[in-house]
Amino acid sequence: MKTIVKTAALSALLVGCGSPPLTIPDDFVVLDDDYADYDVRATNAHGAVLAVREIDNDVEGNLSFWVDAVKNKLRNQGGYSLLEEADVNAGSGHAGHQLRFGRDQNGQAYQYWVTLFVTPDTVWVVEAGGRGEVWTDAQARVEQAITTLSLE
Repeated sequence: MKTIVKTAALSALLVGCGSPPLTIPDDFVVLDDDYADYDVRATNAHGAVLAVREIDNDVEGNLSFWVDAVKNKLRNQGGYSLLEEADVNAGSGHAGHQLRFGRDQNGQAYQYWVTLFVTPDTVWVVEAGGRGEVWTDAQARVEQAITTLSLE
């Protein structure tokens, strides 16, 4: 879990400002305010994580811009491999894009997902991931949670 936090794709970006509605999976707990960069951050007992943050879209980038920026950062500086990507929708109907990355560290395989939703003023970033079988077990519940995100 610490590896995922340290390699967060957008750690150098501005701190978010509000808390979007997102249904946290039942087997996850919301973590305290020690994670100021996040609007909400949750984990399950096995170390899978789910987090949401919003950042100002000061550069007025569109979804394609932000997707490319995250891909470049994680592949070139984070050592992650892009495994797959797909268009997704938030619960509010906003179109987004999900990037699924993988990385091996100390003989362990990790998954790290970044899902982006962009409005003219805000970039919504949903980060999720975990190690091997921990992630495999949590994946469906995290996917469901992402579909509940409301940007309104």
